[in-house]
Amino acid sequence: MIKSILFFATLLTAFSLSAQEKPLAKVHYNFKHVNDTNQRDQPIRDEVVTYLGQHSTYYTSYSNSRVSEEIKKIQASAGFDGNIKLTKSASPISRYILLNTNDKSLKEIPRVAMDFFILDTKYPEQDWEIQEETKVIGGYTCQKATTDFKGRHYTAWFTSELPFPYGPWKLHGLPGLILSASDDKNEVSFDYEGFDKMPEDTNIKIEFPMGAIESTEENILKLQKAYEANPQAYMQSKIGTTTRSGAKITNIVVGARASSSSSASGIKGISITSDPNYKPSKITNNPIELKP
Repeated sequence: MIKSILFFATLLTAFSLSAQEKPLAKVHYNFKHVNDTNQRDQPIRDEVVTYLGQHSTYYTSYSNSRVSEEIKKIQASAGFDGNIKLTKSASPISRYILLNTNDKSLKEIPRVAMDFFILDTKYPEQDWEIQEETKVIGGYTCQKATTDFKGRHYTAWFTSELPFPYGPWKLHGLPGLILSASDDKNEVSFDYEGFDKMPEDTNIKIEFPMGAIESTEENILKLQKAYEANPQAYMQSKIGTTTRSGAKITNIVVGARASSSSSASGIKGISITSDPNYKPSKITNNPIELKP
């Protein structure tokens, strides 16, 4: 199917990089990760999204936004009786990615409970080998490309019909949007779930999550262990702490803020149960990045 390349070319040209660049579009993926090789049949799953700017992207979980959308859908149904029942079948990723090709920078945004942190990370470079093989994904003609990155051999399918040189996670640098990617062991995969142009009046802008503070990997690991050991004590220890202030950080796409929260009108109760068929391991012996 022929897509409107001219529209996107015009759109990309019309936007200039600013301190609060708005994303032009977003692409959704079904993310799977075999985090425990002793439990390969139960990979971690999540719906993730990459917000696409002219010079920068933001990769994050979309699960919470889906919950909000589902609540609204149930509220609007004819048989709504005030009770909402949801089933959990995903594990929201806890580390977001902010990539800026303009100044070749990458920031990782680890999340511990409701706290966000900022880590400086080496800008990722991938040496892609573009091949002749093509296939159609979501109505877009895609071309095959391969690369070795962080200890894994990835195969990606990108489409020049969507002229964004980006993709999921840290994968980028092809002459078109990556719609699908997986490693050769099928331990890490990103499968295309949809593409949406952002409305011109979107309130999602280029900025860090509110309250995000600069930190180190060592400190993040300590906080994660503290939270896992005693979540209540961790949350109580955060009461009264101050948020980040000072120098303004610019040119980064901020993430998945829901445009509006679900109204509580008419809701008597919300119950969330775990999908009995989704039981991912809490042990990770097979990280996404096998090499630094």
